Amino acid sequence: MPYKDFMNKVRYWDNLTARWILRHFYFMFFQIVLVVAFLIWFVTTINVIDLGFQIKESSINDRFSMILSVNSLILVFLVLLNSFWLLFLFNGMQRMIGILKDMSYNISRLRANNRN
Repeated sequence: MPYKDFMNKVRYWDNLTARWILRHFYFMFFQIVLVVAFLIWFVTTINVIDLGFQIKESSINDRFSMILSVNSLILVFLVLLNSFWLLFLFNGMQRMIGILKDMSYNISRLRANNRN
């Protein structure tokens, strides 16, 4: 096997390994982090709803703090949804990059074979 073919195979396997690590490790890591953040948010929301039923109608400060906490929970929920969406977009971009690299690699091999 010539040195050039060996190096092409090494580049190909390196590309496959890097793509596998990038797709599975980082994507799953950030997905797990976002799911944990979502679960913490969900538990906090349940606690706030529970507190809402315990607040007396006459306490205006408690009502204002309840409204503030509900509004901040809505903002946190929107940020979490945005994070999931961005993760989905970045995963799609990474897959497109991998497909384009594979196409480039295969086209370069076809050109090298046609020259010979």
